[in-house]
Amino acid sequence: MIRRSILLNSARRLSHIIILFVVNANGVLGLDHYGVTKDLYDTLFNGSYSAEVLPVCRSGDIMNVTISTALREVVEINEKFQTLRLKIWVRLNWTDCRLRWDPSAYQDQDQIYVPYARLWMPDVTLYEEISELGSLSEMKDYRACVSSDGTVQYNFPSTVTTACSIDVTYFPFDRQICKLTFGSWIYSGKHLEVFASSADVSTFLNNNEWRLISMKSEKIVHYYNCCAYSFSEVSFNLTIQREPKFYIITIIFPSTLVTTLTFIGFFLPPSCSEKISLQITVLLSNSVFLLLMQDQLPSSSDTFPVIAYFFTSQMLLVCLACIMAGIVLFVYYTRQSGREVPQIFRKLFLRYLSRVFCVKNEECISKDISVAAVYDDIKERRMSSVLLKDAMRRRESFVTWKSQKITHEDIPEESNNASLPLTRNNSEGSHFASVQAQGRDSLSSVFTEVEKFKDKKTTPTLNLENVIHEWVHLAHVLDRLFLTCYFIIYVANGLVFVFLFT
Repeated sequence: MIRRSILLNSARRLSHIIILFVVNANGVLGLDHYGVTKDLYDTLFNGSYSAEVLPVCRSGDIMNVTISTALREVVEINEKFQTLRLKIWVRLNWTDCRLRWDPSAYQDQDQIYVPYARLWMPDVTLYEEISELGSLSEMKDYRACVSSDGTVQYNFPSTVTTACSIDVTYFPFDRQICKLTFGSWIYSGKHLEVFASSADVSTFLNNNEWRLISMKSEKIVHYYNCCAYSFSEVSFNLTIQREPKFYIITIIFPSTLVTTLTFIGFFLPPSCSEKISLQITVLLSNSVFLLLMQDQLPSSSDTFPVIAYFFTSQMLLVCLACIMAGIVLFVYYTRQSGREVPQIFRKLFLRYLSRVFCVKNEECISKDISVAAVYDDIKERRMSSVLLKDAMRRRESFVTWKSQKITHEDIPEESNNASLPLTRNNSEGSHFASVQAQGRDSLSSVFTEVEKFKDKKTTPTLNLENVIHEWVHLAHVLDRLFLTCYFIIYVANGLVFVFLFT
């Protein structure tokens, strides 16, 4: 037992010694690594290194800079102001011949990280940048990775706002192509050349409104009038497509559904005056949808959006339906005039088209009000016309008699006073007799007209009923004809826009 306890104590002491040795060794090694890194840093960035000088070790050499981007997110596309906001990761690679060392001389350390201000950096500029903070404003906030062979890799994230020409021709089924052009603002192709590396979209975050199609890179060489040498640029063509579900559900589908309500107006009977009111209500609804869409589009663009033509065509269709309803109502209420249907309309509509559209005269009359009411209205207006003419004749006779009476009363006093009362009485009596005779004649003429209506009631009533039936029948045939024409135009219009959008 004593021997076992001695062995346990010895093992504990040995473990403590080993732990202390390892801790001290790590501290020494860590301190040694810090010292090696500091020595390497001081060696590379001594007094001879300048961050302002282009790192070219031999005369005539050109600095080659490789530019690549990783698309992180499409933040926003503003169609009205034609701007694009993105989150990207910019990746720059070049070789600095002054930053080379032997890793074996520094405990196999082959990389160090250097602040932006201590290194020479290419003045890479995003040409389409419109941000008030400047082009790639986040570029100065990060560190570069320098390798032992002089390769410098500088990666930094940036949120950029660029100008992008938005083509809204097929909104909301549009596809946009925006360019991101990177290049040196100072160095021409004589001193610095940029090269394109493939874009990285593996870390792209999907957007609710836009779907990424592709992002391709290419190198472009430009010659400007200001300079004798060319400038190389790297362009990344970003292709994205809009997700149209939101606009289909909130704008296109409701507008189409509201326009479809115009068909209800054709199924209303011609006697219903709400046929036009319904079409006007639908027209106002389409105007509201057009205003909603207007806020989503640029105020001025090179191309006119197809969806604007779509809403315009919808409004024209509703206007056409309103005009058709007005024509049907006009024809329907023409029956009250008592005029006959023109012969050409009777042949074309009542005989031929009524068979084509299966519109029977009996069905039209059964859906309409009683013909007797219309007939009584026409007869009453005719009787009123006769009575009005008789009243006008009696009024003229009374005015004539009254004027003659006043003329006799104005005879001068120098005339024979003895004979004046007798003459006046004779004159008044003759005029009263004349008025009474004319009144009797007028009443007799009225009674004569009434007797004519009574004696000939059967035949005119039948003729008038036929006229009224024909006008009602014509209104129903026109309504069915307009419904067919409107349906054909509506379907053709829809197919045209489906073809354009797809």
